[in-house]
Amino acid sequence: MKSVKKVVGVILATVMLTSTFAGCGGTKQTNGQTAENKKDIVKIWTFPVEKDYNKNFQAIKEDFESKNKNVTIEVEELSWQEGMKKFDTAINAGSPPDLMFMVPSAKYIQTGLAEPVEKYIDKAILDDYYPNALQYMKIDNKLYGLPLYMKLHSIGGNKKLLEEAGIDWRKIQKEGWTWDEFKQIAKKGTKKNTDGKQQYGFIFHGAGGPSMSAELLDHMLINNGLENAVNEKNEYTYKDPKFLETLKFIRSLIDEGIMPKESNQITPQKRMEYLYCEQAMIIGKAMPYYEVVIGDNNAKVKEGKAPAGQKEVDFVLLPEPHNKGQKAVSSGGVDGYSMFKQKNYKGEVSQEEHLKNVAKALVALTSGKAGASAEVLCLPQVTKSGNDMWKDKYTMKPENKQVVDGLFKNVMVPIQVDPDTAKKASKIKDEVIIPKYSAVLSGEVTADDMYKAVQQKAKELFGK
Repeated sequence: MKSVKKVVGVILATVMLTSTFAGCGGTKQTNGQTAENKKDIVKIWTFPVEKDYNKNFQAIKEDFESKNKNVTIEVEELSWQEGMKKFDTAINAGSPPDLMFMVPSAKYIQTGLAEPVEKYIDKAILDDYYPNALQYMKIDNKLYGLPLYMKLHSIGGNKKLLEEAGIDWRKIQKEGWTWDEFKQIAKKGTKKNTDGKQQYGFIFHGAGGPSMSAELLDHMLINNGLENAVNEKNEYTYKDPKFLETLKFIRSLIDEGIMPKESNQITPQKRMEYLYCEQAMIIGKAMPYYEVVIGDNNAKVKEGKAPAGQKEVDFVLLPEPHNKGQKAVSSGGVDGYSMFKQKNYKGEVSQEEHLKNVAKALVALTSGKAGASAEVLCLPQVTKSGNDMWKDKYTMKPENKQVVDGLFKNVMVPIQVDPDTAKKASKIKDEVIIPKYSAVLSGEVTADDMYKAVQQKAKELFGK
């Protein structure tokens, strides 16, 4: 009997001792690791943002991980053509990356997986970001990510070809132009070039993935009084006849030979080939960064490393044309990272702790040193710390820098609309506008038929 009592006593003592140690944070174990040694992985999906981005990203990653020993950043670079398709698949499966290089969208907010960031980031840190830049990362006045740089999209031309056609490109840079003026000028650049090949007055991609294939339409709509598919009153604006007028203007550029008949098949890469081979006088979409991209290609031409037929290009940035009677508007905003959570989170740390680490990574990837990308892209900084660090390092041709400064004054101001209304507008774009627009470019569908299809879908979703 004494022996039994002795054994029971030992067991009880052992249980008590184990319980005592379990109460000490330093020895509690989960999945074979102590609490202090739990590892957290932040998954980030990004794109080839600029030529030095891999290097810049790696430097930020290494610095972040050195300061956050238990956090590892896993990065995957996506292609511009297929990246959003992969993201759509992931978020529909409930497993998006923690950070995705994209601005927030209502259709993703409504999955319940987009995560507002203000809960996890101190106000003092957010105050470093310029308020106008943060506005572009909001949906329904909630901040779902942080910007990396202000962006600007426009058009641009080959200085040599513009001057050969007798075009005063400096005047256009300063004063802008209407659709009619643009068309007349672009016609002057439509001819056989010195190599006997067809040169077009204007080239704009009509392929390259859903996010890019209808960009010319987007750009021309904002320059015809339709700045947003949904306005401040939560009304769908593309029922307006201006939508049809815009379609007909774009189609006329093809019908009059200013743009190629195969415009619906031209990718961004092919568009640049037209420019480099002097088969395009003006191209879109163009951006300030093209000074760098085209400059790098010019170096290859000089060294004999460029494909046959390519020539040096002196690039000039130009404003996009606007319809007569409408104000000139610049296509712009920000690019940055949006934050997400997973439907069935299975990390080693709690989901709350994980989201705090994701937010820390988000700040590291968008502020201060991250401003190197804005400098490379010749675009404005989004943080005060970034501006202080990079403001004296910009190099750009004076005439193009003046255009950039001027165009940013005309960039659309972001508006906050009802997420459900915005999602319906996105549905119309995905299911009707993008496929029908491609068919309009190819000539398979008329502008009138596309307009009717948009109106019909709008009536189906919005009523009235």
